[in-house]
Amino acid sequence: MASKQIVAQAGGGGKQPPAGPAAAKPGFIQSIRTFIEEVQIEMKKVSWPTRGELKSLTQLVLWALVVSGVVLGLYDIVFMNLMKLILLLG
Repeated sequence: MASKQIVAQAGGGGKQPPAGPAAAKPGFIQSIRTFIEEVQIEMKKVSWPTRGELKSLTQLVLWALVVSGVVLGLYDIVFMNLMKLILLLG
């Protein structure tokens, strides 16, 4: 069978090979420096919560943990006693 080659059309978005030594990959240290600079730029764009928002959301999370812990504890007690009853009858 003859294989067909797919030819990328002009402006098709295909990768082009590097143009020469100027397009070579940056070194490891330069890559790290670029990454840190980009992280700093992105961190400036973050919308940080106010102290009041942070406090109220933290309280919400803690209350949700307490409530879910109580509910799971109750389920555990109920099913433990149910299993004891089943095993005593069996």
